[in-house]
Amino acid sequence: MNKNLVVVLKADAQIGTGHLMRVKGLLPYFKDYNIYLCSDSLSDELKTQCTEYKDIVLTEKNNLVNAVLSFSPSLVIVDHYFLDEKFESPIYEKAKVVVIDDLENRKHKCHLLIDQSEGRTKYRKLVPANCRLCLGSKYNFIKKEFFEIQKTPNIYGVPRVLVNFGGADPVHGCKYTAQAILEGKLYKQFRFTIISGLSNPDYEDIRAIVSDIKEITLIRNSNNIAEVFSNTDLAIGACGGMFRERIIAGIPSINVEIADNQAGTCDGVVRKFTLGECANVSELKNPSVIFEKLNNLYRNYSEFEKNCRNLIKDCGIENIVKEIRSL
Repeated sequence: MNKNLVVVLKADAQIGTGHLMRVKGLLPYFKDYNIYLCSDSLSDELKTQCTEYKDIVLTEKNNLVNAVLSFSPSLVIVDHYFLDEKFESPIYEKAKVVVIDDLENRKHKCHLLIDQSEGRTKYRKLVPANCRLCLGSKYNFIKKEFFEIQKTPNIYGVPRVLVNFGGADPVHGCKYTAQAILEGKLYKQFRFTIISGLSNPDYEDIRAIVSDIKEITLIRNSNNIAEVFSNTDLAIGACGGMFRERIIAGIPSINVEIADNQAGTCDGVVRKFTLGECANVSELKNPSVIFEKLNNLYRNYSEFEKNCRNLIKDCGIENIVKEIRSL
């Protein structure tokens, strides 16, 4: 008889889809479990991305513990910025608790904590003494397919540029970039693909902006990002879930920090290892800035691509699954 695994996360227009997709990469390795999802906020449009779950329970935050325990789980995976040891403690005595985090800002009651960020030093004081810590890029959530991407021949004669700011894009990065592309007629020097995530409120505005420009392709959502990457030379995007995927795929990018958990990525990773360019949100509105940074990426493409591909070697999901299964 299969054991029960309960996932607890939040995925909506405010928090984005990163938590949902981060856990999604793990679930194929737990097919010997009955898998359930408990959430205090899950956008309706994201439910189509939740095919792995036998049941989905949406409830108030203060009822999440009861919802989780109703499934008599043997394993609980929590990826939720607004939950801490108060939520985890009642579950800890009855199931193995795994926490996925990247904020390092609150206490947890868990058996295993995973943070793929480098340079973390505070967690030991935030978890029980016997909690196992899995920290750093060795424990990245990148699917194996991204390590195997081969670029397709470019038939356009100009660099192919991907624009994406996650599933929700709370800073309107796709819209601002689309406006700048049109204003500066950047589509004459580059071929653009814009992915507007399922929770992006600007989709209709973006579609109106780019509808008459054949050199710009707008995608509402993609279930095969690896294939999109194979047709991509450069990118403009956030320092979030797809940041490491772009690095592993060898795509030099203009990187933008758009959330608290991304703070320090540009100085601590992008500039430190010469992986690409950085920009702030307001600069996305400036066609000249985008043009200059894309040109620099393309002029120094070989160096940036090499540095990207050499940064992360491990397929971290397999390391994460091994640690979870050893609990």
